[in-house]
Amino acid sequence: MIDIPTLLAESFVRQAQWHSELASTNSRALELAADLSVVTPLLIGATTQTAGRGRGTNRWWAGDGTLMFSILFDMPRLGLPQSEWPRFSLATALSIAETIEAFLPNVPVGLKWPNDVWLGNRKTCGILIEQSDRSPGRLVVGIGLNINTQFADAPDDLRAIATSLYSESGQKFPLSDVLFRLLQRWDINIAAQRSGDWNLQRLWSRLCVLKGRQVRVTAASGETTGLCQGIADDGALLILEGNQVIRCYAGTVRTID
Repeated sequence: MIDIPTLLAESFVRQAQWHSELASTNSRALELAADLSVVTPLLIGATTQTAGRGRGTNRWWAGDGTLMFSILFDMPRLGLPQSEWPRFSLATALSIAETIEAFLPNVPVGLKWPNDVWLGNRKTCGILIEQSDRSPGRLVVGIGLNINTQFADAPDDLRAIATSLYSESGQKFPLSDVLFRLLQRWDINIAAQRSGDWNLQRLWSRLCVLKGRQVRVTAASGETTGLCQGIADDGALLILEGNQVIRCYAGTVRTID
């Protein structure tokens, strides 16, 4: 369990609850989003999730030692208009990657657009961002970060692609230390984005695992295939398809080289 008074004192979070077990922290946060009296940013965490969700219809598997929480943001109060939300999504992943670097300075950390965080060539963190239907100005950011997670009981397909801080280092970390460091880093990036004094393109480029690789982006509008050029400063993924650079703002990315 996380020390809630310390969390509130040492982060931008204004209200928090931590559950020993919950079906889904994102689902709980979306339920509360409709109540405009709920103080934000609100953090909802769980030691165990029984129905964690990933993108689309994916389920999120999490073993012991996984840090699982969601934060409900009121974006107008945060000072970020809807045009800034794509960059906010990338800022979330960037903040997690920078936090991991602080704990594992000798392990390569990478970012896979739009918001997967890698250690080495395996995924260590997933992010699910959802907009409230009943309060459109509110976003829920769900994070599942494999810290001390071990994968002996994980599904076979997950064991092939997932890793954790413990798996890469053989060292266990207090989840609260990682959480507090992440929230502090995230707060710095949000403030920089809000002020305009923030070069997302440069910060992301250092960690981008797709730049220079052949990729296929699948979105509702169709597929784009070509050489990844990194990201634009507005958060779009840049794909050189033939002689044209295509900007992708949503979709699933797969490498094809």
